[in-house]
Amino acid sequence: METLVVLGTACVLGFLHALEIDHMLAVTTFVTRRPKLAVAAGFGARWGLGHSIAVLLAGGLLLATGLKLPARFDAAGEAVVGLMLVGLGLWAWRSAARLHLHTPEEHGGHAHVHAHDAKADAHAHAHEPAHAHAHPHAHPHEHEHGHAPHEAPVHHHHHHHDHPHPHAHAGHEHGGITLVGLMHGLAGTSAVVALVPVTMLQSLPVGLGYLVMFGVGVTAAMTLFAMAAAYAMRQAAERSLVWGRRAARIVGTAGIVVGAWWVLRAVGVIG
Repeated sequence: METLVVLGTACVLGFLHALEIDHMLAVTTFVTRRPKLAVAAGFGARWGLGHSIAVLLAGGLLLATGLKLPARFDAAGEAVVGLMLVGLGLWAWRSAARLHLHTPEEHGGHAHVHAHDAKADAHAHAHEPAHAHAHPHAHPHEHEHGHAPHEAPVHHHHHHHDHPHPHAHAGHEHGGITLVGLMHGLAGTSAVVALVPVTMLQSLPVGLGYLVMFGVGVTAAMTLFAMAAAYAMRQAAERSLVWGRRAARIVGTAGIVVGAWWVLRAVGVIG
């Protein structure tokens, strides 16, 4: 019974740990690019997975060997996380300028918000002239060239315009946020291990169970937070694209400020 209580406590602590400002800012940076609930849930879950893997592997090693990481490791981890946040903040600013709202008419009856990549924008603009000739009945000469009505260019170009952008770099984004979670996990491993009750250190399986449940709480919390952030971001962008871009820039600015604070703290400029 005592073990179950401790494992449940680990899950709760993991849930609370996920909702630290630097964690939320990192995940929100990804969410601002594609504020859809399902996509955001994937971002949150992958960040949580990366964080959990790092804590389980590194923390398990510390529990198994009884070693403790030197203070300079914690400082180095904080500096790396700080630099990462600054980079994500700058990325959020860049993405904010490319945030676009597609109307329901363009996306099958529902509004769609996402950040366009430079190549995707070029691809979209390259097809713009084709839409001017996308009505076969308005141009009889098309039939003179042997095109049947169902083969008119309207179908081909309309298909490509429906979904050219959202998944172009999805793999890179998902891999990137998993890596971000790993970095956060490694930077905070010693602090997590310090939370493991002394009585559990005598049993490696139970200690590892503690770390696993901590990861479950982390992943659940970040998945829910990412979905909430996506909902708020999408509501703001659909009401006013200007406010959607402002929200992305606010997230970026906060990431830069918090990241700079972590770096300065790691090098000893601030206590």
